[in-house]
Amino acid sequence: PGSARGGAPDGPARPRRRLLVALVLEDAVAAEVDGLRRAVRGGRPGRIAPHVTLVPPVNVADDELGTAVRVVESAASPARPFAATIGPVATFAPERPVVYLAVTGADGELDALRAAAGSGPLAPPPSRPERPFVPHVTLSSHAGDDLARACLVALGRFERETVFTHLHLLEQDLALPERPWLRVAAPALGGTSVRGRGGLEVELAVAAHLDLESAAWVDSRWAEHGRAAYGPRWRRDEPFAVVARSRPPRGAGGLVGVATGEIRGGTCELSRLLVGAEARGEGVGSRLLEHVERLASEKGCDRVRLRTAEGGPAEGFYARRGYAREALLPRWREGRDFVVMSRPLRPGP
Repeated sequence: PGSARGGAPDGPARPRRRLLVALVLEDAVAAEVDGLRRAVRGGRPGRIAPHVTLVPPVNVADDELGTAVRVVESAASPARPFAATIGPVATFAPERPVVYLAVTGADGELDALRAAAGSGPLAPPPSRPERPFVPHVTLSSHAGDDLARACLVALGRFERETVFTHLHLLEQDLALPERPWLRVAAPALGGTSVRGRGGLEVELAVAAHLDLESAAWVDSRWAEHGRAAYGPRWRRDEPFAVVARSRPPRGAGGLVGVATGEIRGGTCELSRLLVGAEARGEGVGSRLLEHVERLASEKGCDRVRLRTAEGGPAEGFYARRGYAREALLPRWREGRDFVVMSRPLRPGP
């Protein structure tokens, strides 16, 4: 065993995390590129979302994770969202069996982010050979010559415009067989500012999601507040997700519906219930709702509560299943009125 940076032995090995820094594609462009990846790979899903790697994978000591997050936040802070062109298809063959989509039109922004993010614990180990930086989105890293040539012919004109808005720090989960790459932090480009006038000076950062350190801090402080405000019987909110997949002979395990929400004390808050267009009218929504209600009852809840657009088909769906209005939310979203609905799970006293 050696140091986290690959040097001489310096005592017991420290737990490490495998991290990389990337710009992850979003929305419709991400879906298109993911479809191309699956086609090139014979339908196999990827271990990581479609992305442009800025800092290749590096092993970072477990106790340096917070520092790595702050490096990425500092790199994102002075930047701004920027546009780039994804495509056409190219290859590194014959040197490497990689088929990729070129990324052009943002050399200055990419170089600046690479230089800022590849520092501190995220700096490449000294033993890693340097390669010229070629911005790209990998479609396949194991393509033979025939597949590479076919991709160049079939996809040579593929180009899409995209806008990058966040810098991502990703971690490979080595405990799972697929070894997927999961998000650790995603600070917004240009999302940090310093504020302080007569009090404690603070740095404010905008991100799409809380990083692991911030999430742990919130969880701990919220638990302290809950116990102080509601007493020892208070319990943490419990998120849940119910997933529906089709089964043979009418399906092949495809995703057809999802319900998500949280158990909050004695109430189950249903935040989303979605059914794919191809499965509507097949009873999927009813079965998802029934499963949520059963889960809520098992968790000790006395009601399920939700929000939905007033007068929309979803309000009728819930009303037919015993849900009644609790309140009206005028112009709650996109100028539309919403209603709060709930259904008791057991009779009151």
